[in-house]
Formats: sequence, structure tokens, C-alpha cells
Amino acid sequence: EQWLALFQMAEIHNVLPLIYDAVYSCPAARKTEGDFFTPVKRRTLQMVMMQTQKTSEFLRLYEKLKEAGVRPCVVKGIICRNIYPNPDYRISGDEDILIPAEQFPLCHETMLSCGMTLSEPEMDINEAYEVPYGKMGSPIYIELHKSLFPPDSQAYGDLNCFFEGIMERLMEVQVQGSQLCTMEHTEHLFYLICHAFKHF
Repeated sequence: EQWLALFQMAEIHNVLPLIYDAVYSCPAARKTEGDFFTPVKRRTLQMVMMQTQKTSEFLRLYEKLKEAGVRPCVVKGIICRNIYPNPDYRISGDEDILIPAEQFPLCHETMLSCGMTLSEPEMDINEAYEVPYGKMGSPIYIELHKSLFPPDSQAYGDLNCFFEGIMERLMEVQVQGSQLCTMEHTEHLFYLICHAFKHF
């Protein structure tokens, strides 16, 4: 029962492949009888395969954005996963891209030309600071940011001031053969802390 509770909690938090990988190699796990781990292994493989597909599609989309003249800055998600020994074992619900606000029309048209669709068609995309996109028949999900935090939020809109000029201080990291622009390490860590603060 403890194993099952652990695996259920791990799946809820998108870390089942990481937990399964660690648990399966420990001595206590080897003492379980029969095919106790078979359903968990099957679910783990499904999650990893889906993440691999999302990663591959995202990297293709990123290249299309660059080819169109968009300057995308990738935050969280794939950048953080790249730190893990097996990046696709860490599941991302979405990928986040920050762009200069003035590039939004070009970016939006490019996203649509790549088969992406608005996840919330009723929203005013010109006023929104964050625009979500999905793709029919694909698990890929993108949140396109014009700013890192909602500017009109009284609670955390002011956090944007810490990231003024961020697009002029980007660095490149290699992810599966692709060069992605992202924030410098210290600023990215600070952003992750601010993002966690927003959730709390």
C-alpha cells in the first residue's frame, strides 16, 4: 500500500518516471512478489514516451519561430529538465516561451502556421500577458508570455521590474542538438523563486 500511495502521489506531481527509476533499483523493491510493478512500469513508459514526443515537437516549433524572425526565450520546463540525467523522465505539463511584446503578432501567426491553436479562443489575445496554445492530436501545450508576470496584478505584477531588459541578457543552452535562448543561470533561478512565490 505504501508503494502504491507513493506512485500515485508521484504521478500527480509529474515525477512518476523519476520515482519509479529510483524505487525499482532499491533492494526493498526487489522483494515484492510477482508483477506488482508491471502497471507502474507501463504507466511510466507511457509518460516518458509522451514527454519525448512533446520535447521533439517543441524543438521543431522553436526552430520555426526562430526562422520566422521571432526571438523566443524559453523558461522553466525544458531548460530545467535538461539538468536531469534523463530529461524526459521529468514531465512538463507545458512549455513557457517569453517574447518581446511587439513580436506577438508575428509569433502568433507563426504558431498558427505550425498547426498550433488557441487553447482559449474567447480570450483577448492582444490584451492578455500570457496566451496558451495547444495542437490537435498532440500533447504539446505552450504558454506564450509577453511578460513573466501579469503586469496588472497587485500581488506580483511588480516582480516584472526585476526582469527589465532580460531579452538583452540571454544565454544559449544546448538541448538535444538545438540551441535554445534562455535566461542567465542566476536570473533564471531568481525567476523560479518568484514564480513559486506567485503560486503560494
